[in-house]
Amino acid sequence: MHKIVAFGIILTIFIYALPFGIQYINKDFSKDLKEELLTVNANMDIEDEQFITVSIDKEPKKMPLEEYIYGVVACEISPEFPNEAIKAQAVAARTYAVYKMMSARSDVHPKADVCDDFHHCAAYKPIEEKAEVWADNSYTDIIKKSVDETKGEIVTYKNEPIIAVFSAASSEMTESAKDVWGNEIPYLVSVESKGGDACSKYKETVSFSADEFRNIMKKAIPSADLTTKPETWFKASERSQAGGIKAIKLGGVKVSGMDIRETLGLNSTNFTITTTDDMISFNTTGYGHGVGLSQYGAKYLAEQGKTYDEILSHYYNDTQIEYIDEVNKKS
Repeated sequence: MHKIVAFGIILTIFIYALPFGIQYINKDFSKDLKEELLTVNANMDIEDEQFITVSIDKEPKKMPLEEYIYGVVACEISPEFPNEAIKAQAVAARTYAVYKMMSARSDVHPKADVCDDFHHCAAYKPIEEKAEVWADNSYTDIIKKSVDETKGEIVTYKNEPIIAVFSAASSEMTESAKDVWGNEIPYLVSVESKGGDACSKYKETVSFSADEFRNIMKKAIPSADLTTKPETWFKASERSQAGGIKAIKLGGVKVSGMDIRETLGLNSTNFTITTTDDMISFNTTGYGHGVGLSQYGAKYLAEQGKTYDEILSHYYNDTQIEYIDEVNKKS
């Protein structure tokens, strides 16, 4: 149990998603960081002097912010999605990057603002590397066009960049940050989200033999009593408004749905359980933590004619889109 508790604390500190916990602290923009992010020369584009340090394969590398966003968007969303959905992803990715740049660096990557691990920050590879595996030569231009069309734009709440988390596909509603990570964040609340079922991993079943499950949980939750039949192991589940498991008793020990998901490698915390005498199966709905922007939800909304700013305002409650320099001038 100590390992589960420790894991929960670490996850809460490190999350963003993702990924794939979260601690919300209002951050004041430091003067030095503002000066680094803002363009000094009025004749230059607002992004020209903005740089971010990225931990790539655990080595820090400084690069232009927009170059980094190219790579994140290329890794995080399909270039076959509608342009407005890709633009929404670009703004979300840029916002999260700026938020991290304005925050204290993580112990996971103390020499960099962000890392290339989607479990902790966001997936990243240089867009040129992604282009080598894409079947269509036009995909690079599609991604760059979407990023360029939103250049310098971020999502803000009360004049500060938000923690713009995102995941692949929520269930019929997104999860709130409070239900998943325990921290109430006013713009990360549960909202309706259609279109997730278009994701190939929206529905999935993962099965374990009873002995296999016992061995896994013996290491993670040694105090759980799993000596009885599998049908008696899980009791008193607590679900969120969106359907995710917030907490459940496993062998008499209360654990969070996030701990179960991470320990077993499930696609989401929105799961049901079926058992036999020697088998236990988890049937999941959704793919990812489910908080904030749903990428397949953005795809659906774009297909219904919604613009990227409308998509973002839907998933991030009571926010607005501003340019980075405008935000700094107001703070």
